Amino acid sequence: MPELPEVRVVRQQLNKYVKNKKIKEIHVFRDSFIKEISVEEFKKELKNEIILEVSNEGKFLVFHLTNEKIIISHLRMEGKYNYFSPAKNRLNHDYVLFEFDDNSNLHYNDTRTFGTFHLRNKDNYLTTKPLNKLAKIPEYTNIDDFFNKLQKKKTSIKTTLLDQTIIVGLGNIYVDEVLFATKISPLTQANKITKEKAQEILEKATEILDKSTALGGSSINSYTSLNKKKGSFQNFLQVHTKKGKPCTICKNEIVKIKVNGRGTYYCKTCQHEL
Repeated sequence: MPELPEVRVVRQQLNKYVKNKKIKEIHVFRDSFIKEISVEEFKKELKNEIILEVSNEGKFLVFHLTNEKIIISHLRMEGKYNYFSPAKNRLNHDYVLFEFDDNSNLHYNDTRTFGTFHLRNKDNYLTTKPLNKLAKIPEYTNIDDFFNKLQKKKTSIKTTLLDQTIIVGLGNIYVDEVLFATKISPLTQANKITKEKAQEILEKATEILDKSTALGGSSINSYTSLNKKKGSFQNFLQVHTKKGKPCTICKNEIVKIKVNGRGTYYCKTCQHEL
């Protein structure tokens, strides 16, 4: 699943290619992607609108259109965008096509078909689902609020940091990396994290997410940004995907375990259970 750095990179690329494009037509080839309203209503509401800007709220892409209309797009497991100029016909696993008036188009491709599109407006997109319960990204998270949330959680810190109502933008890859950077075992109960360690989590998370964004994200498994462009942060991962390889600090083997069903990589020697 694309995490915050990967979504940021997709956002940057979308702004480069589709900003100020006028939507001539939308083609939807699987109705389940469009949430809460009919496909016909979705297409009708967006026809002739112009994409003013693309932003993101955590892992959600937000298309800001004319007439204060908003499209909220979540890539889920395998979603990706491809832009073509001149326009191309639908390719394999393309399910939503935005046709622009300059003979270019944007294809939403999703092999797993888990992606979602919500139509909102400028006044309600932050106060209704799916964005209304999101926390903040680490950079903008208040340490007291974050620490108080951790104190109420008896789940593992690995599971807790994946909860987007606690902190936004950390998925499986970056939680593993942040916990290694802070020397915390993923099995540590969240309410045992000290305030000092909570502050360190926020600082290291910001540092890691920003570095990954600058390097185009982590291309692991199937992730690519717009038009199949790969990132390179996977070359700098310290523990994630490193099962059996020596820890960069102590040289003992990195292990892989399951934490609440999620594959989790860590160093038993360097990462301590608090």
